[in-house]
Amino acid sequence: MRACKPDQSGFAESTGARIYYEVFGSGPATLLFMPPWTLVYSRVWKLQVPYLARHYRVIAYDGRGNGRSSRPTDSVLYTLRHYADDALAVMDATKTSSATVVGFSLGGLPLAMLAVNHAERVDGAIFIAPVAPFGEPPPRNAIPWSKPLPTAEGWEKHNKHYWKRAYADWLEFFAGKLFSERHSTKGIEDAIGWGSETNADVLIATYEAPRSEGEPPFDRREAAEYYRKIACPVLVIHGSDDAVIPYSAGEGVARATGGALVTIDGGGHVPHARHPVKVNLVIRRFMDTIASRRARAARADVYVGNGMRCSTSSGKNSTPSPASYSKSSA
Repeated sequence: MRACKPDQSGFAESTGARIYYEVFGSGPATLLFMPPWTLVYSRVWKLQVPYLARHYRVIAYDGRGNGRSSRPTDSVLYTLRHYADDALAVMDATKTSSATVVGFSLGGLPLAMLAVNHAERVDGAIFIAPVAPFGEPPPRNAIPWSKPLPTAEGWEKHNKHYWKRAYADWLEFFAGKLFSERHSTKGIEDAIGWGSETNADVLIATYEAPRSEGEPPFDRREAAEYYRKIACPVLVIHGSDDAVIPYSAGEGVARATGGALVTIDGGGHVPHARHPVKVNLVIRRFMDTIASRRARAARADVYVGNGMRCSTSSGKNSTPSPASYSKSSA
């Protein structure tokens, strides 16, 4: 039983895939939830959509490789450019000229690409536990990806050959890392269930996708320059105890963009699932700021006396001050 049924649903055509989307509610601004890694699909936002759709128009869609979207197995169809293009295709299919976009985990990379390369489509950017070229390397980076390993303890399970022979065991291990907080049984069960709807071959294709033009660089100095190009307001939400993507990655995004950083004390990699009330309230406050800015711009962009036109400045949008949010406990 779903708490909120979509007002509209359909498929967007994007290179090499059909992307399933759903639209909920209405309001003064649109909030677009991008999918994270192909391991899960749009139900990962099930605790956000019902609340936020009461105040804003909300769009969520299944990323290529899972849910009702296409499941190609060719790695060239899983570049970050394809993920960014999927978001644009969904926006076009739903007649969305611009939106505040949320990118969780791997979704943080194509979100950055959208904000840098398609700034006119992104009113605001919300990064949740983002994969980013900052901070400490994720623990999986220390494990050989394509070399068969003699053992499979801990993060050694995060290996191409182990996925092929023991996908279910790896999935159970990884779901436990996603939800490192105590009493996370339901979240772990959901992650295993959603992850079981795709397969090892698809996930391997996502890992072996080639780099694409316009994506964030690996070099930290160059990456800082790249993220500094993001002109819209930025909010970063990250759990202090994230066992998958180090907290320092989110810190780096906030620092490079001048964005607000909200820390979920004791939070793991999926704070919006384990701490939904905190995260939802923070997102709504951010959306309220975006909607107010849009309303002010609309009022200013009108004809005034003597046929003269008054318009807003085209300079870099300011990000709401971190003081507007509770950094230590959200």
